[in-house]
Amino acid sequence: MSDLVTAESPDGEWQFAHDVLRGPRGPVELPTMDFFERWTFARFCPGGQLILAFESGQPWSEYGSYGDRYGGFQIMAPTADPLRWAMVGLEFDYRSHDATFVPDDAVWHPRGVLAWLHDGCLFVQVLSHPRGELEFSTLPPRDSECELHRCFERWGDWRSLELDLAGQLLTARDAAGCDRYDLVDGLHARDDAGWEEL
Repeated sequence: MSDLVTAESPDGEWQFAHDVLRGPRGPVELPTMDFFERWTFARFCPGGQLILAFESGQPWSEYGSYGDRYGGFQIMAPTADPLRWAMVGLEFDYRSHDATFVPDDAVWHPRGVLAWLHDGCLFVQVLSHPRGELEFSTLPPRDSECELHRCFERWGDWRSLELDLAGQLLTARDAAGCDRYDLVDGLHARDDAGWEEL
């Protein structure tokens, strides 16, 4: 399934396909979680960052398991070195033995906004401060373990997400229209009919 996960950067310089990020100078090696199994989603942001969703496994031995299964996101950003990308966001959660983590859509903004659609639910979290580059030599805390400005979940039948260039207005579209979320002031509007508090 991961071979079907593809994305291209807005400027056409970078492509993610067949589990490989490739640019003008060739492929880039991306860090992965322990017991990584597969990428399940990829999308480039307008600023050139790459949102990748992943699943990790849970190996067993005669002494027991080596940890938990996870599903989540790594946000990768280009650096001055065209063969090195830095991780600037990380979010994950436990997944059960038979569960998959294949988001329908996801968006991210450098000011610390991450939103995604999965199994009929919209998840949104906004950091109080951007994190910068994360060290992957030891597993860094998840974004949700950092100080959050806002965090909420909503159920619906949305199919796609968009963020404005400032990372302040989130639009979730379904077959009948859209919901807009003001992530700064905590407001919601359906089809621009009037703003209400979240």
